[in-house]
Amino acid sequence: MSEAEEPPVETKSTTTKPTQPKSAADNKIVKLLEKTPLGLTLPEMAGGTRQLKKIKTLRPLLAEAIRSGLVMPVSQRAGHTVYRLVKFLGPR
Repeated sequence: MSEAEEPPVETKSTTTKPTQPKSAADNKIVKLLEKTPLGLTLPEMAGGTRQLKKIKTLRPLLAEAIRSGLVMPVSQRAGHTVYRLVKFLGPR
């Protein structure tokens, strides 16, 4: 019985490891900001202030991109934080 229980544990651990780096590389926030190097707010990324469902799905991706150092908050526009890719930030 112990032999039958071990393989599912191994497959679960191997499937979770590749998804973490893949999600950082395929981040929707990074793709959206690459199109506009001037920067976007979260509602602008979602397509409008009333797109609450899209905003809720993009918010964890934005937090992940900030933690990984790909995106930085730079200023405010219309009461919302503007985020830019780090590669577009020059020396100040």
